[in-house]
Amino acid sequence: MNIGQEDGNYDRYWEELDAFTSIFQQEEQLREVLRNPTFNIPRRQAIIKEIGARLRLSPVTINFLQLLVDKDRMMYLPDITSLYRELVDEAAGRARAHLVTAHDLSKKKIEELTQGLQGLVGKQVIMEVETDPSLIGGVVARIGDTVYDGSVKTQLERLKEILAKG
Repeated sequence: MNIGQEDGNYDRYWEELDAFTSIFQQEEQLREVLRNPTFNIPRRQAIIKEIGARLRLSPVTINFLQLLVDKDRMMYLPDITSLYRELVDEAAGRARAHLVTAHDLSKKKIEELTQGLQGLVGKQVIMEVETDPSLIGGVVARIGDTVYDGSVKTQLERLKEILAKG
């Protein structure tokens, strides 16, 4: 992240790391080879260099991936990529929101919700939308550790608790 901030390419490095991680997660044989210590380190690093060339990865990203092989840390690549994305988003003033709705929403409604969440968190919000009919109605938004629950299901559960208490 420090290198990316110094040279202004932290977004690019995340995109490259994410591209490599996607292949790493999809290809079981690649995962096995890159994590298996019976294959010597120079051979595993050569594989990374070859894949990196095909993906047109920067030398910084290739060197980082080779360092993970050298330190026997390839098993942590998906977690590293996820944490790096969080650092990149923080540096760029972005927040990722996971929105769960009871029904499909129009693009206009999603844009309105995105703008509302941006006002709450004071950052650009990147929205990921999922549908869950069990909510009955309304939406649930999660940004980091904060949950904004406006679902009918939750409101009914709260009402039930209030009525049960008398």
